[in-house]
Amino acid sequence: MPSRVSIVNISEDIDTAVRKAVELAGGLELDSGERILIKPNMSCGKQSGSGLVTNVDVVAAVVRLVREHCKQANVLVADLPICGWDPEETYRVIGIREAVEKAGGTFVDLAKTEMVRVKLPRASKLTKVTLAKLALEVDGIIDVPVIKTHFMTGHTGAIKNLKGLTRQDQRTRMHVLGLHEPVVDLFEHLLPQVRYCIVDGTVAADAVRPSGPYQGPTAGTPVELNVILAGRDPVAVDATIARLMGFKPEKLSILKIASERELGELDDIEIVGDAAETFKRLRGSRRGGLISRLQALWTSRVFNRITHGLVRRWFGSEIVTRKTAKKEMDDDTGEGVIEVTDACNGCGLCVKACKLGNITLQEGKPLINMDHCVRCWICCEACPEAALLIRSKMIRSVDY
Repeated sequence: MPSRVSIVNISEDIDTAVRKAVELAGGLELDSGERILIKPNMSCGKQSGSGLVTNVDVVAAVVRLVREHCKQANVLVADLPICGWDPEETYRVIGIREAVEKAGGTFVDLAKTEMVRVKLPRASKLTKVTLAKLALEVDGIIDVPVIKTHFMTGHTGAIKNLKGLTRQDQRTRMHVLGLHEPVVDLFEHLLPQVRYCIVDGTVAADAVRPSGPYQGPTAGTPVELNVILAGRDPVAVDATIARLMGFKPEKLSILKIASERELGELDDIEIVGDAAETFKRLRGSRRGGLISRLQALWTSRVFNRITHGLVRRWFGSEIVTRKTAKKEMDDDTGEGVIEVTDACNGCGLCVKACKLGNITLQEGKPLINMDHCVRCWICCEACPEAALLIRSKMIRSVDY
C-alpha cells in the first residue's frame, strides 16, 4: 500500500490548510489523555516567516488541531537550537513560547529538561547519543519541519528535524561521524514515536549557506510557497518535499539510506490534495558546497587529523576529532543492567512504559532484553514498587 502525502495550498488561512492537509493524509489518531510532543524546527534565532525556522502560526495551528481531536491531550511543544545559539534568546526571537501558550499548548525549554544517554541498537555510526528524555516519555511526536535547503544534505525535512531533540554538543559529533548515517540512526530509533508529519511550506529558505555561530545553515533567501504538506511516513514526506524542490530523492544520502533500511517509502507514494508545481531549482552556496565536498575527507579515519584544524576554524571549538567522537559514542562507562527484585508484583507497568517493546512478562515477572536496552530507565521510574534496580560499574545500585 503506498504512503499517502497531502499537499494543500493555503487559500484561506493556515489553520484551515493544516486541518485539510491532515484529513487528506489520513487524519490524526489520538487517545484521551495522551502526551503529544510537537517538534518544530527552532534551529536558530531567526524570525518566524524567514523560512529558516518553522512558522509559529503553523505550530499554533497544529496545537489547536490536536486539542480539537482530543480535548484531554497534553500538548507539548519543544526543540533545542544548534550549537552557538542561546536557547532562551532563540525562543524569544522566534516568538514560539507566546504562540504556543495562546493556542492552548505548553512550551518546554529542552535546555532545562533532563537529558539521557541512550544506546541505539540498530545504528551503523551513532551507537549512542544524548537526547531529551521527554522524547522517549511522551506517547507520540508530531514532526513539524520547515522546507529549506541544506548545504550538506540537499534539503532538511522531517527526518533531520528530529536531530533537534539531541543535546546541542551531540550535533557536532554527528557531523564528525559523517552526518547522513548518524541522522538516519537517530531517526530509526525515534521512528516508533513519530505519529505524524506536518510540513510548514508557508515560506521556504533557498540558497541556505553557513552562517552565524558554528557556521550552521542559518542564512538564506526566503521564498513564499504558501503550502502545507502532511503524512504519516516521514521518508515519503521528505521524498515529496525533495521532488517539489527539484531534487531526485534517491540522490540525497539521508533519503537513500533511510529507504535502504526500509524505514519508509521513496517511490510508492500517493499524492493527494492540490496540484503543486515543482518549485524552482533551489541553489546552494559556494562556501557551503566546498564544506560539503570536504565532508568525506574530514569524516574519514585517514584524513580527519589533517582536515580537523580547518574544520574546527569553520565550525568552532565544539568540533572534536573523529577519534574522540568515536570514543565518546562507544564508551560503555556508566552503562548498567536492570535487576528485578522480589518486590516486583508483576503489575506490568514497566512493559507499557518501554517504548521499544523490549520488556515482556514471563511467569509474572518482567524479562528485559538488555542487549537492546537504550538505558533510558523509564521502566524503573514507572515501577510503583521500586522493584527495578540499576546496577552499573559506576554505582552499586540505584532504585526509583
